[in-house]
Order: sequence, then structure tokens, then C-alpha cells
Amino acid sequence: MLDARIRSFETAFGMQMAAPEAFDLSKETDETLALYGLPRGSTAGFAWQCLAACRLIERGVRFVELIDTGSSGNWDSHGDMMDHVRLAKNVDQPISSLLKDLKRRGLLDDTLVVWTTEFGRTPFNNVADAKGREHHPWAFSSWLAGGGAKGGVAHGSTDEYGIKVAGNGVHVHDFHATILHLLGLDHTRLTYRYAGRDYRLTDVAEKIVNEVLA
Repeated sequence: MLDARIRSFETAFGMQMAAPEAFDLSKETDETLALYGLPRGSTAGFAWQCLAACRLIERGVRFVELIDTGSSGNWDSHGDMMDHVRLAKNVDQPISSLLKDLKRRGLLDDTLVVWTTEFGRTPFNNVADAKGREHHPWAFSSWLAGGGAKGGVAHGSTDEYGIKVAGNGVHVHDFHATILHLLGLDHTRLTYRYAGRDYRLTDVAEKIVNEVLA
């Protein structure tokens, strides 16, 4: 028990010692900062997150999560769907630059990038003059890059109005099973039994989407 406590303290100390250098962007070139659209000295915004993520991955961090905005001014555009124009401009260059930067640093083949959300936005208004949109869980897009995912492939389609899945739908459990597979984990082995039922992260009716694997 004491050995475990000591190891946890040593891990925390190692993280504290490594973090300042990892988050110090002062030695990044002007070319790299321009790639992300990040002003020198800036430590805020999605561009900073993307460059910091690249540096963390380069130093062996195994999982990095980026969140564009917090609880306000975000993509939950019930009031005005045109908010997405501003938000998309904010993330478009940084995320594409992260993929380019990972590739040029030789990291993309071993790094799985997952771009996803909880749900989409309705392609219609509930009221004729409404500027906003509502939650839309029936059909929305996510994408994968690097880490064993096949590039240049669009899998699945919606009806002509973008309301319902028309072909090759991917359930969220299938999506998770595929991600776990690309991370080298067999999702079926993450099963435990409770109250007479099998449970796992991907539930019990999922499948790997082989069509998106390289």
C-alpha cells in the first residue's frame, strides 16, 4: 500500500516537473504559430489548445481532450443558428493545422484524432421565423483521422433533408467499439456482469465499423 502511494506521488511530481516545458510555446517557430493562427504569447483559445495537444502527444501523453467552448457562447445555438459561422471559423484552421502538424512530426499514424459531439442540429425550424435549431440525435456526423482510420472515406448517408439515416448508419456503440479497436482494445473483454445483465462501455449489441479502417 505504501509503495503504491509513493508511486502515485512520484508520478504527480513527474507531471509537475514536465508540464511547464510542455506548455511553453515560446520556442515554437513563427511558421508553426502562423500555421495554427496563434499570436505569439497567446495562451487562450482553440488554436492554443491544438498546439498544446500536439506538444503533449509528442511527449507521450496518451489521451488529450479538447473542448472548444464552455457553458456559454457555445454550439448550443437554440437562439441563432448563424452562431455556427463564427464558431466554425474559430476551429477550422486550428484543427486542420493539428492534423498537418501531427503528420509532419511523424505522429499522425500513431495518433487517433476523434472529432465528435453529443448530437446534431435539426435541419428545420420548429417555428417559421425561428433563428435557432433544436437538438437532433437522429443523424449527425463525426470523423476520425490518423491512428489506423481510412482517409478520404465518407461512411453513411442521410435522407435528402438530413433528418434521418438513409444508409450505413453507425450507432454510438458501434462508434465507440471502433475507437476502442483502433486503440488496440477488444471492447468485448471490457464486460462485467451485474444484477444478471452483462455491461460494457459499448453495451451488448455493437460492432466494429470495418469500412472506416485503413
